[in-house]
Amino acid sequence: MRTVVLALALVLVAAATAAAQSCRPPAVVTDTVLGFKYCALPSYKTVVETVTQKLRADVAAARQAGRLVIYLSTPISPRGGGIEKINIQIAASVRARLERSFGSGAWVLDPGASQFPRVGDTEPGGGDYMVMFTHLLAGADAMGNDFDMAYFTGPSDMRAFFGCTAEDVIGCLARWLAARAATDPEVKKVVDDPAARRAFLRYYAMRASVVYSAGCHDEWNIFVRINNKRRLGEQVAVWFDGRPASPAEMVVEISPGYEVR
Repeated sequence: MRTVVLALALVLVAAATAAAQSCRPPAVVTDTVLGFKYCALPSYKTVVETVTQKLRADVAAARQAGRLVIYLSTPISPRGGGIEKINIQIAASVRARLERSFGSGAWVLDPGASQFPRVGDTEPGGGDYMVMFTHLLAGADAMGNDFDMAYFTGPSDMRAFFGCTAEDVIGCLARWLAARAATDPEVKKVVDDPAARRAFLRYYAMRASVVYSAGCHDEWNIFVRINNKRRLGEQVAVWFDGRPASPAEMVVEISPGYEVR
């Protein structure tokens, strides 16, 4: 009986593993230098390599100029009620604020400015981006030595973009939305659709941060894995929502986003 139960358990584990390791064609499971796996499109392999090389060159130029390099992790996808182009603008504003805060001695890499082009009739998925960013962040020796700090966008960062304070956040967002809708047809569609308007207000008032982003979850885990390989005192600095992460946060992986497990 025990043999039968053990055999059944092994079959179930194997089936679960196979399901977890599968990707919807034409995407295939793609390994990375840190051991993370993602579902990526073979047709984007050249794009991934080209963008990786460009960003590495940008990072190298900043380091050559003696600047400290900060990686900005911020939500771009509209998942949950956001608007992609607004998120890209928020990312740019966070980058500008970080560079003002740290001064000319810092340079911030904003992933929102590195959107992949279409390849034929296909669009890139989150896995394609994560293959690129994993290799970029790991660096040549998989120790993340090209980056001095990782900054993860939080609610206060998002609110600052809209000019909102800690009081009447929803009212502030509603006023911003109405004003923007007067000149932006895409935003006006959100205002005219009660469900979309509610989703917008809920997202930017209560959820707008890396906490609800699949890609940002993977980026957090990348830095945790890098830091767990480095000596105490030599880790990449990690910040969230304007503050340094605690010692516990720095070494704990969170639920994966696009990673295949």
